[in-house]
Amino acid sequence: MKSAENFITLGIESSCDDTSIAVLRGEREVLSMAKKSQVDLHRDFGGVVPEIAARGHTDSIFGVLETALRDADIELQDLDLIAATCGPGLVGSLLVGITLGKALALRTHKPFVAVHHLEAHLSANFLEYEDLQFPMIGLLISGGHSCLYHLVQPGQYEILGESRDDAVGELYDKVARELGLSQPGGPAVDRLVQSSDADPVKFTPPLLHSEDFDFSFSGLKTACLRAIAAKNPRDGIAKGMQNAVIEVLVAKTLRALETKGCKTLVVAGGVSANRGLRDAFAKECEIRQVRFARPSIPLCTDNGAMVARSGYDRYKWGYRSSLEVDAFSRMPLQTLLEGGLWES
Repeated sequence: MKSAENFITLGIESSCDDTSIAVLRGEREVLSMAKKSQVDLHRDFGGVVPEIAARGHTDSIFGVLETALRDADIELQDLDLIAATCGPGLVGSLLVGITLGKALALRTHKPFVAVHHLEAHLSANFLEYEDLQFPMIGLLISGGHSCLYHLVQPGQYEILGESRDDAVGELYDKVARELGLSQPGGPAVDRLVQSSDADPVKFTPPLLHSEDFDFSFSGLKTACLRAIAAKNPRDGIAKGMQNAVIEVLVAKTLRALETKGCKTLVVAGGVSANRGLRDAFAKECEIRQVRFARPSIPLCTDNGAMVARSGYDRYKWGYRSSLEVDAFSRMPLQTLLEGGLWES
């Protein structure tokens, strides 16, 4: 294997509605990261339409690849590894990225590694932080996932809790839409909260005092929609919702740190970009002398750099993927070693 500092990995991400390709040198040097959003394609539908998303990836992926290679100032033959997200996600969208990854592997005679989308999100932290100490607690929060993990060692995950219904990102998107805010809803709500002096509407943080580590956000969503129907102030609803979300996420995560005796916390996923949540975790971790890692904002959302790092790590640990590996819509992160993604 080429020395770590010179090893070049191409990461392809197409699990939902963002097409992103990045070039990574070594473990942390992102030479380029190109991205094409589909927000405009789905705006009129109130959410991502799978068929439209797949066509959007097909239309944009070669242009994104060209930009990534040009910005990194490399040629295809300079690559040492191709990594692509294989799931979880929208199967039609995933197939676009996987097919490109396999084709590039065949053309360049370079190895291919299938990447689990959730592992890639957690890997975003390792692009920017050195010497993160295992075991650690990982909180993954996005439009489709709200999960709390015990990261026992590199590549080994124990699920502690997850949402019983809606993911926290779904809550933000739905409430933002009803408040007349832009999509995606998370950044729009966060901007409104940070710029407003309104008093928050009081909402009960869901499952705050349950003995497990599970989450539930459908009840909070219903409460917010009722507050909207009752003509409560828009700013106050947004503030109250965000306060309830932050309180329960922080409380359960801190309890997980204490229960497992961990001194490192990593958060990941699109909702980890939320300023209020990041500030709350930073404050509590400083008090408890816990190392807190969170990706920079561009690495919170779906991106090719996190895929490249995850693929590089799996390759370094001795894993390879057959070109017959297929896309999958669901696979729990804690069972990925039995999921057939790799040949060691």
